[in-house]
Amino acid sequence: MDKECLECGMVNSIPVFEITDWNKNDRCLKCDSVLILQHDGSTHTCDIAHGKETVDQAMAKLNQHLNQAINNYTRRLRLIVGGVLIKEEVQGLLYFYQQQQYIVSYSLDSRNAGVINVIIRQ
Repeated sequence: MDKECLECGMVNSIPVFEITDWNKNDRCLKCDSVLILQHDGSTHTCDIAHGKETVDQAMAKLNQHLNQAINNYTRRLRLIVGGVLIKEEVQGLLYFYQQQQYIVSYSLDSRNAGVINVIIRQ
């Protein structure tokens, strides 16, 4: 995948990552910035629970959106998780991802209990 460095503008070729296998060794050939840590400050909102998804389907959607975000310049994900079952599974996986340092943090939205905010990059 070609990824433009947000620091200097040089286009670099790096592999497509999944949330669990990205690494900080892919640096810009011109300015040495860590490409995978760059973000444009954007927030991506995705609903993983209101299309009559099963828990497994919702978790697959979650990973799809996380993988997309890690390969783009997204800083945050706003996950619409709905009620109890999917929300609990998502929180469990996000807790694991945070412990493994795949994401920075996550928290329940203060205005909507069916929304989880995930910070992917600082």
